[in-house]
Amino acid sequence: MTTTVHDPVCHMDIDPATAAGTSEYKGQTYYFCSLGCKKAFDENPEKYLGKEHEQR
Repeated sequence: MTTTVHDPVCHMDIDPATAAGTSEYKGQTYYFCSLGCKKAFDENPEKYLGKEHEQR
Protein backbone atom coordinates (compact mmCIF):
# COMPACT_ATOMS: atom_id res chain seq x y z
CA MET A 1 0.00 0.00 0.00
CA THR A 2 1.31 3.43 -0.94
CA THR A 3 1.73 6.02 1.78
CA THR A 4 0.16 9.33 0.85
CA VAL A 5 0.81 12.86 2.02
CA HIS A 6 -1.51 15.85 2.24
CA ASP A 7 -1.13 18.85 -0.10
CA PRO A 8 -1.62 21.81 2.29
CA VAL A 9 -3.02 24.07 -0.46
CA CYS A 10 -5.73 21.99 -2.17
CA HIS A 11 -5.95 19.24 0.48
CA MET A 12 -5.45 16.38 -1.97
CA ASP A 13 -3.79 13.19 -0.79
CA ILE A 14 -0.87 12.44 -3.09
CA ASP A 15 1.96 9.93 -3.40
CA PRO A 16 5.18 11.71 -2.36
CA ALA A 17 7.11 9.76 -5.00
CA THR A 18 5.07 11.37 -7.78
CA ALA A 19 4.49 14.82 -6.25
CA ALA A 20 4.79 17.71 -8.71
CA GLY A 21 6.94 19.63 -6.25
CA THR A 22 8.17 19.97 -2.68
CA SER A 23 9.00 22.85 -0.36
CA GLU A 24 10.89 23.00 2.91
CA TYR A 25 9.41 25.21 5.60
CA LYS A 26 10.56 25.39 9.22
CA GLY A 27 12.35 22.07 8.91
CA GLN A 28 9.46 20.16 7.38
CA THR A 29 8.95 18.99 3.80
CA TYR A 30 5.60 19.66 2.14
CA TYR A 31 4.45 17.94 -1.05
CA PHE A 32 2.25 19.36 -3.81
CA CYS A 33 0.01 17.92 -6.50
CA SER A 34 0.88 20.73 -8.94
CA LEU A 35 3.37 23.53 -9.42
CA GLY A 36 0.50 25.98 -8.92
CA CYS A 37 -0.08 24.67 -5.39
CA LYS A 38 3.66 24.82 -4.67
CA LYS A 39 3.86 28.42 -5.90
CA ALA A 40 0.88 29.48 -3.76
CA PHE A 41 2.42 27.82 -0.70
CA ASP A 42 5.86 29.35 -1.30
CA GLU A 43 4.33 32.84 -1.50
CA ASN A 44 2.54 32.53 1.87
CA PRO A 45 3.08 29.26 3.79
CA GLU A 46 1.35 30.43 6.97
CA LYS A 47 -1.88 31.01 5.05
CA TYR A 48 -2.05 27.29 4.30
CA LEU A 49 -0.61 25.89 7.51
CA GLY A 50 -2.32 27.94 10.16
CA LYS A 51 -3.25 25.91 13.23
CA GLU A 52 -2.17 22.63 11.63
CA HIS A 53 1.46 23.83 11.70
CA GLU A 54 1.23 25.18 15.28
CA GLN A 55 0.23 21.75 16.61
CA ARG A 56 3.45 20.12 15.39
